[in-house]
Amino acid sequence: MSPQVYFITGANKGLGYEAARIVAEKFRDQAVVLLGTRSLKNGEAAIAKLKDANPSFGYANVHLVEIDVSNKQSIQAAADFVKAKYGHVHVLINNAGMLGQLEGSEMCLQVNVYGVYETLLAFHPLLVPHQSTHIVVASTLGAWTLDALSPELQAIFEDFNALDIDSLRALLDDWLASSQGKTSKYIWPTLEETSGAYGISKMAVLALTRKSAIDYPEVKTVMVCPGYCATDISGHTGYLTAAQGGEHILYPILHPESTERGDSTARANFSRSKTLVLPNLLESKARIVSLGMHN
Repeated sequence: MSPQVYFITGANKGLGYEAARIVAEKFRDQAVVLLGTRSLKNGEAAIAKLKDANPSFGYANVHLVEIDVSNKQSIQAAADFVKAKYGHVHVLINNAGMLGQLEGSEMCLQVNVYGVYETLLAFHPLLVPHQSTHIVVASTLGAWTLDALSPELQAIFEDFNALDIDSLRALLDDWLASSQGKTSKYIWPTLEETSGAYGISKMAVLALTRKSAIDYPEVKTVMVCPGYCATDISGHTGYLTAAQGGEHILYPILHPESTERGDSTARANFSRSKTLVLPNLLESKARIVSLGMHN
């Protein structure tokens, strides 16, 4: 059997790094792990860290792919490279993200929303119909942000069938104007209510991922919230380790039965939001929602 090809963005550290490590160790010669990194230097440091932590393994099945998800040309170049060298991708994990407090709201939206969209667009031709899985790393903050919107805006974001990238961009541009004290079409929540651009970006990617599940029914599309993990993005304050978060990202792969069509699942004690189904915060299982999946 040919090895499965996994491509993970933002994989040189944090949850992406741990997900890459777990796949490499668990599936061994049955997996080719493509560690997506904005900087090859950082990627090389990540592989060196893997080898230092487990020198007996070697991680010969882990390879670097340079990709900057804030740059459309870089994304396409990465897809072209992967196509030329590996031919296809079985699992695409859209993991790269940022909080945006230092980088600014526009860059936060560029990475967390448009980067996810452009990566799927570029890599979709490489996904194997009815075999590949697309995993988007989400956040419950997106659901909470949706709850903070006016009923008018909630209805717009929940109608993801009608929400294409152009209309989404117009909405996010309107939010940017509002956040900067400029005239806007809609009344938006305060920055405090949405954790700034981060909550807005995660709400937008919820709608975008649901739409992609409709647009690409031949790809199994899954959104996973890994939980509040101790990584750079949380200031290392999370109650879960990065390793636990990495395992949660891989829940649809490690537990494929959980992503049968129509099954929004996790384990025990569910609380419901308009957008996500998730277990109680004390439950350390993956928080996952299955979106329009086809096997």
